[in-house]
Amino acid sequence: MKQMWLGVSPREQRLLRVLGVFLLTVVAFSLIWQPTRQRLETVERQYQQQMALAAQLQQALPHSHAPVDSAQPLSLRISESAAAVGLEIRQMESETDLLRVTLSGNAQPLMQWLDGIERDGVALQSLTLEKRDDALEARLVLK
Repeated sequence: MKQMWLGVSPREQRLLRVLGVFLLTVVAFSLIWQPTRQRLETVERQYQQQMALAAQLQQALPHSHAPVDSAQPLSLRISESAAAVGLEIRQMESETDLLRVTLSGNAQPLMQWLDGIERDGVALQSLTLEKRDDALEARLVLK
């Protein structure tokens, strides 16, 4: 091998060295830099997706409610809070310590309202949801 190298002219030896350096650079780029860059791009994309999901989750969290006046009767609190979010009360019956309510409205405000009344301390005994045309109807038994 050494004999072959010595038999090659100095000009060709330089060209072979330059070619060797070039090939080492290409191999280093292909095996080290490029996969590292691709992993970085993947991680950045996942980070952006996580940030977008966190923003959506933040928007989906219920807004803080006004303080609840527990001195008010349950039926009054329910009717006022339902009207405040645009829900239509179709029927309301009061029995000793239970309140039966049938109401309808858009799904998202209805679900947020249900979450809100539970957070305000109203016990939900039973819930039935039914889709009616473009609205959602809920039958509740509250305590």
